[in-house]
This record gives sequence, structure tokens and C-alpha cells, in this order.
Amino acid sequence: MWINKIEVFHLSMPMKFTFKSAQALLNHRETLVIKVIDELGTVGYGEVVAFNEPFYTQETLPDSKRVLLNRFLPQLLAREIKHPFEIHPWMDNVTYPMATAGVENALLDLFARRQHQSIMDTVFHEETQDAIYAGMVLGDLEITHLLNQIDDYLQEGYARFKIKIKPEDGFFKLKCIREKYPDLMLLADANRSFRVEQIPELKKIDELGLLCLEEPLAEENFLAYQKLQEQLTTPICMDESIQTVEDLKKAIQFKACQVVNIKVGRVGGMYYAQQMIELCRQHHIHFWIGSMMESGISKILHVHLASLKDNYIPGDLSSSRRYFSEDVIQPEIIASQGLIQVPKGPGLGVEIDEDILKSLTINHAILDRDML
Repeated sequence: MWINKIEVFHLSMPMKFTFKSAQALLNHRETLVIKVIDELGTVGYGEVVAFNEPFYTQETLPDSKRVLLNRFLPQLLAREIKHPFEIHPWMDNVTYPMATAGVENALLDLFARRQHQSIMDTVFHEETQDAIYAGMVLGDLEITHLLNQIDDYLQEGYARFKIKIKPEDGFFKLKCIREKYPDLMLLADANRSFRVEQIPELKKIDELGLLCLEEPLAEENFLAYQKLQEQLTTPICMDESIQTVEDLKKAIQFKACQVVNIKVGRVGGMYYAQQMIELCRQHHIHFWIGSMMESGISKILHVHLASLKDNYIPGDLSSSRRYFSEDVIQPEIIASQGLIQVPKGPGLGVEIDEDILKSLTINHAILDRDML
């Protein structure tokens, strides 16, 4: 297939509340949506989920946009593509995984639509779930507010909660939650906020029966995680420490974790996500599916991935209206009684509301093969 036209929409999506973690405060989400159109007029969409600041990974949204417009997308227009995964040898997944993933995801959506298949039928050849359990992520909130939020979301059917924590009060908050909800499916995400000398605080968390403890250490080496995991019964989960397949191989070699959070944008696309999932399966490492506070274009892709039957726990996937007043996909993602239905249509299985997309756009670029 040939890509005849590409549009890049730079969105600014106001959030319904300020989300706080140990590393950042977010009250709006900027993101890039890539629209590709082939020689038959078939359309596919992908999303670049980098943040404006490098608090999560080093790639920022301005970095992604620059490399897309100046390198990746002009190269894409000049090549015939037989399968979306063909782009990976000539794109820079190490430096720009989120830009790479955005292009790949748009091509996958288009390719699957051409094949009249869903994304999962195109990438994975195995039976999947028709619906998945939703999971709630709560920011670093004052404890009374935190408990009230858990009460509210339990009423909506959410059963699994992830809490953002920091060293100063993480144990206190988790202990309060566990005392009130002794049977709650609970995990914590420290976003690399604990130093090695604060390991005694992490060992206190060990008594709370968490599903896993995500990215606790500020030290970016697997040996430190190996030593920590040896001291904890709580499974360590890695997220931003695993950006490449080689990272995962090293983590497995060091026995640095028991769980991996998979986010398609972070790892460079479904091509690499699939490889990581197979590695996890081979080495008996649990995996589950994260989210990047992204628009529905990226989030629905994660809903599909979370439909694999051997996911460890419900993913960080909730209703579109959790973060934004309106989303760009139709139908929006809805968690009803704690369940999200997995779309069955071709490609992503949803349509893009271009009116909403354009209303959120602050910058728009068009690249055409005829202009090369």
C-alpha cells in the first residue's frame, strides 16, 4: 500500500481535574494525532502520547513532532508499505519510541481496515475477551479525598485501584486504604520517587498485600531492583524502566521484577509490545496494560491489548469521561458496572469524530505524496 496523505493534529485537551503524581502535575493534555490515507482512500489513526516535559521518559512532544514532520513522515510517503511493522528498521525506536508508535498505530488501523479485521486479529492470533474489567488510577491526593474517591468508584463497579504515592506519606495512605478496604485489589505507583536509603519505608508497604509496587526506585539500574525484590514479598512492577525489548531481557536476567506494565507508546508500538508479551510469557513474568492519560485513539488500542486472556490484572483503563469532557472517538470508552466492551469492528473498531478532533486542534500539518 502507498500512503498518499498524512495529517498531524496537535491537540490540547483540557482535563476535568488536576492529576498529581510524585513527578508531575497535569491539568491539560497535549497530544498528537496522526491520520494516514492510502491510495484507496482508506483512513487510519494513531496517537503520539509523549508529554511536554521529560518527567516520564526523555522523549517530549516537541521532540516527537519535530522528528515526525522532518524525517519519519516524509520517508513514509516515499515508500510502499506491505505491512505496518516494516517501518521499524528505519525508524528510531530507541530515541523516539512514542513518535514511532504513533505512526505504526495509524498504519495498523488502516491496514486492519483494509483486511476487514480487528487490530488484535491482525497482530495476535489467539482468542481474546469480549469485555475487560476497568481499573482506576488515583493521583497523589489528601487521604480523605482519596477514600471518598474510592467509595465513589466502587459504586460505579471499579474493583482494582492504583494509587500514586511518594515517600513522605505513601505508606500512611496505603495503610488507611487497606484498613478500610481489606479485600480491595490495590497497587501503588511511586514513579521512581524512593531512594535506596528509603528502602525501609518500602518494606513497611510489604505488609499491605498489594498486587504489585510499580517503579519504586529513583536509581535507574536493575541491580538495585534485584536487591529490592529479594527483600520484598510484594511483586515489583516495572513501567518506564522498560522501554525496549533489550531492557526487558536485562530485567529478566537480573530478576529485577515479577510484573511488567505494557504501554504501546512507551515501548515503540504493537510490534515491540507483542515481543515483550511473548518474553513475559516465556519467563513467567506477569504483564498488564497501562495508559498514558491519552485520547481514545490510543486508549482504545490498550483496551484491545487488555483483552488478552492472560493479563495479570485489569489495566489502567477507565471511561473516556474520567479525564476529559469529550473524547475524539465514537463510541467513547464507557465502563459500565466495572466492565468495558472491546470493539468488534475493523481496525480500532471505533470512528473518529473529526468535528471534536478539529475543535481541540491547536496546530495542523498536512503532508502529501504529490508534494515530494
